[in-house]
Formats: sequence, structure tokens, C-alpha cells
Amino acid sequence: MDREITQRIIEGLENNEFKMYLQFIVDNKDKKIVSAEALSRWDTPQNGIVGPGSYIVHMETAGLISKHDFYMFELACSQLEKWKDTEYKDISISCNFTRITISEENCVDKLKEISQGYDFDRSKLAIEITEDAIEKDMELAKRNVRLCKELGFKIYLDDLGSGYTPLGNLCDYPIDIVKIDRDILLKTDTQRGKDLFSGIIALAHNLNMPVICEGVETEEQNALVSQSKCDYIQGWYYSKPLPLHECKRFIENYLEKSV
Repeated sequence: MDREITQRIIEGLENNEFKMYLQFIVDNKDKKIVSAEALSRWDTPQNGIVGPGSYIVHMETAGLISKHDFYMFELACSQLEKWKDTEYKDISISCNFTRITISEENCVDKLKEISQGYDFDRSKLAIEITEDAIEKDMELAKRNVRLCKELGFKIYLDDLGSGYTPLGNLCDYPIDIVKIDRDILLKTDTQRGKDLFSGIIALAHNLNMPVICEGVETEEQNALVSQSKCDYIQGWYYSKPLPLHECKRFIENYLEKSV
């Protein structure tokens, strides 16, 4: 079965079956759309659209995850080029990279090669790395992150608070923005949880790092985060992950509602 799934993944990558969905992120002050996270979905001939939970682990096991990460990165580059001279030119995109990919010796060379094929503002593309990405091979990851910054990309640290990385590592890497893990938000039903949430934001701000809160889904959660000092908000309350063909209409509708 694993061999069969691996073969299907290989065919899916070759046939461009993996699609980039975007989940938009808003500024906490004025609630305007400022960026989007690129999320992977597999448009399978057999079962239609399936989420990453059904294939990412198989990709990692089969040694295909890096190919997938660079594939998604190229889709993000392409989209930013399309937005370059439009009313969406100020929207940035963050692209996820696994610990396996970010620790590859030639990771940055591949990023440079792919991005050189597209015309867009490099500061509008962020490399979003998980905490454990930094822990796998600290020196190599540190070098790669630094080189990504030199290429002009932003660096996001995903899932702060999930427990993989000592907080001291925030001092060691050129992180531009941190993202608070959804599990932290879910703990805010207690006072201690609220204190933890606000404490993480304060810590990031003390290091001059803006904060994105992930997983905002309910009115109650939105009210709490909106009243906090969090800089940006991401979650289904504002935007579900959308296929590219729905993004333009979503932005237009969102702007109309905001007027």
C-alpha cells in the first residue's frame, strides 16, 4: 500500500495535481488583508481534493517532501508575479518548508534558482519554517535562514508554543514574524492561558518581532485576539483556505464588506 501511495504521489507531482490554496491574514488594527499562507491540497483523480494530512507523512517517508516544498514555492513565486502590477501587489505570501527541506545543503541554491525565473518583490515572499526545522541541524538551518534573508525573503517561525524549540533560539535566527500555535489560543479559556497568550506576544515584541495568531475561528476567539496586542490574525473566522480561482472574488467581497 505504501509503495502504491508513493507511486501515486510521484505521478501527482509530475501531473501538477498538487494545488496551492491561500488562507488570507488580516491586520489586527484595521482588519485589512495583508498576506496569505500557501497551503497544499492534492486534487486526486480518484477522490477529489484531499488535505495534506493524507500525504505529507508519506512524502517524508518516501523522500519526496523536498520536491513538494519547492513545487509549492514555485507556485507562490508565480502568483506573486501575477499580482505584481495589480491591486493585490501589497499582499505577501508565506510558503511552508519542512525541517527536512530547510536543512538540505542545497536548499538556498534551489530557492534562488526557482525565484530567478519570476519577476516579483522578494520581500513579499516569506519562508515559513516550523520550530523543529531549526532544531534538526542548527548550524545548517541557521546558515540557510540567513542566506534566505540575504536573498530578500522574509522568515516566519511557525507554531511558536508547540514545544519543539527553546525560546532562546528566537535570539539566534533572523526571524521577521512569529506565529502563535493554535493550541495556545485554545488554552485562553482560563486566566493562566490568557496570561500565557499575552506573554508570548510580549516576548516576541520585546525581540522586535510582529506576531500572527493562527486558528481564530469563533467570535469569542476573534474578540480576544482583536483586543490583544497581536499584530495579525489568521483563521477561518476571516478566511478559509481557498483555491486560487476563488481568491480574487473573495478579496473583492471582503473589501466591499469592509467599506
